[in-house]
Amino acid sequence: VAGAACSVASMGANAVLSAAGIPQISYASSSPQLSDNNAYPSFFRVVPAEAVQGHVINQTVHQNGDSNVAVIHLSNNYGSGLANSFVQAWQDGGNSLCTQMSYDETNTDFQPIAQTVVDYGCSTVVMFSYTSDGSSLIESLVVQGFTGSIYGSDGIAILGLASQVSNPSILDGIIATKPAPGNITNSSLAFSSWCSNNSDCYTGIYTAQAYDAVKLIGESYNLAQNLGGIQIEYAIHLTGYRYEGASGHITFDMNGDQSEVGFNICEFEFHSSNNSVSLLCPQILYLNSAV
Repeated sequence: VAGAACSVASMGANAVLSAAGIPQISYASSSPQLSDNNAYPSFFRVVPAEAVQGHVINQTVHQNGDSNVAVIHLSNNYGSGLANSFVQAWQDGGNSLCTQMSYDETNTDFQPIAQTVVDYGCSTVVMFSYTSDGSSLIESLVVQGFTGSIYGSDGIAILGLASQVSNPSILDGIIATKPAPGNITNSSLAFSSWCSNNSDCYTGIYTAQAYDAVKLIGESYNLAQNLGGIQIEYAIHLTGYRYEGASGHITFDMNGDQSEVGFNICEFEFHSSNNSVSLLCPQILYLNSAV
């Protein structure tokens, strides 16, 4: 089965599929919980797990010499998963937190959270949010007088963040991570050419990943038949080793996670000459999903 898209749907589907011996390959589910092969057997995904991104942000904060960290995150699977992986990596390095706070997706008032950050004297904020709530949180931090470093995940790593704030200059210097485009393969070049000429494709999201999930299933099935009817799950592991997919090289580890993972380390830059913002991503950090 190709899918599901969101992690909760993949978890629900896996309970039924794995019991019937049917593997699934998700093109978008990224919850760290899905890395547990005992809880979610026969589950594969072509996107990196959020746990890896948490480690990437930890390493980035450490490399930049920032400390006294306040972690602020959504209370849903996305925010909690990222926060937990970051906090674990941060504390495993012998560091302590200034504070940690969560909020619900429906929250619209971030001033109490921002005030707590300032009152506690935190010098760094690591936030795991989406664009709309992330922009409100950033504005509230500025209003409350916070002048330290701000880091975020892929939820804010888009230029659209600038349109969500009243003064785009406050984004200057904010660092955000996001999955890097996969390594260029013959398949990715062919898919990119086709997709750019198809309106349904180039306006979509996770298109290359969805293509890879379906194609991997087909090729794995053919391989299983050619090898005398071996288990399809084993065939997926064999096919999914340095697989040249449309989304880049794909290699599944023993948990079904994509292990060839790279993340862009991006920074917002404000241009006073035309009151615009750019998002520069000069660095790619690679980590194995097993960290």
